[in-house]
Amino acid sequence: MSSTVEQAYLDAFAGLTPEGEPAWLTARRKAARGIFEKTGFPHRRVEAWKYTDLRRMLAKDGYVPAVPYEGPLAYDVETVGPAATAFGAIERHRLICVNGFYRPDLSGAALPDGVSVKPLSEAVKEEGFEALLGADELLYPLNALNTALMQDGLVIRIGKGVKLDQPLHLVHVTTSAGASAAHMRHVLQLEEGAKAVFFETHMGQGGEGYLANHVMETALGEGAELTHIKLQDEAKDALHIAAHRLALGANAQYYGFTLTLGARLSRHETEIRFDGEGAHADAHAAIALSGSQLGDVTTYVDHAVPGCTSNAHIKSVLDGEATGVFQGKVLVAEDAQKTDGRQLSNALILSRDASMNAKPELEIYADDVQCAHGSTIGELDDDALFYLRSRGIDEETARTLLIRAFLEEVLETIPLEDAKADVERLTIGWFAGTDVMEVEG
Repeated sequence: MSSTVEQAYLDAFAGLTPEGEPAWLTARRKAARGIFEKTGFPHRRVEAWKYTDLRRMLAKDGYVPAVPYEGPLAYDVETVGPAATAFGAIERHRLICVNGFYRPDLSGAALPDGVSVKPLSEAVKEEGFEALLGADELLYPLNALNTALMQDGLVIRIGKGVKLDQPLHLVHVTTSAGASAAHMRHVLQLEEGAKAVFFETHMGQGGEGYLANHVMETALGEGAELTHIKLQDEAKDALHIAAHRLALGANAQYYGFTLTLGARLSRHETEIRFDGEGAHADAHAAIALSGSQLGDVTTYVDHAVPGCTSNAHIKSVLDGEATGVFQGKVLVAEDAQKTDGRQLSNALILSRDASMNAKPELEIYADDVQCAHGSTIGELDDDALFYLRSRGIDEETARTLLIRAFLEEVLETIPLEDAKADVERLTIGWFAGTDVMEVEG
């Protein structure tokens, strides 16, 4: 049951009544609000959130709806940090969202034929759009909250056989002062044989404790290919909650990589469902946290059909009093023979006060499968550190070299060289921020 915390939150948003939306969406919002009122914010007694007590975090602040910002936007290293320059050397189509609202005036308008981008407020009025919003509120209370309160988002469609010559880059910037909250809903569709690269960057100015609650729903048609690279470097006191739901058709290919650097608390949740045979999905991530940050990577892979493969590899580097979380589950249906599902979590602890929670799971009902999971938690190797010191390398440089080597295995999976270089640059910047000296690559 909801309590004073949830009720105060909902009351703050009670005055939001989007104009002109269809009746089905109004009814959907009402039902989602009812679900959230019953479940409330997740806490440690909820199994899927046992390591990430979101309710305790949200109880500290009285959040109000984020408001649009229509002025000029200056996001650079000085205002939002090094992530502002990510992918800057790559020709791309930019889609800018500020405070949870799409800014078409700041975005690149020259999209190629076969690609459409519409604000959610326009797309929901189209016939048949209701089926594109997954009805999973009963399983995920934060999705219910998103459905009840979402104000904006993007609907991106890439037509049959279209192969984008440049990546799409979705940029989220928060400028709101105080404890504001934004709930965005994105829909990304790749039709049969389409191919695209999708960058996603999240940044915030200053240290304000805002909440960003984003849901993205992605559908890949038969033979479609998507490369998705996400950089999360929110303001230091922000809360970042993101859910990504993917459905893969036959022979579709998905590569996903998430770098988590920012926010006081963050959770990146990926759910992958195979709808057709011969598909493959990667869901890799790197977490680098310090201070009292908490970073949660949760994956759920549903092998509902035969002959599909999946791989999730998570690398975490934790300093100070930081906490890392990995929860992963691979479900193999009874008739999903020839499945290969793998997940692995490796954590490197740099401080005695840092901690890592890992819970990889396999639930298998088929007998002709190859599935594996594993988890390791350790410290820097003293022998390796001594070896480097004995060769004349100072301690901080030696530590940096070992941390980079630890992360390299997952960073090397990034298929785009320029994007990989940007991710590596940001991780090096994190080393410098935790008093670990930067080393030229």
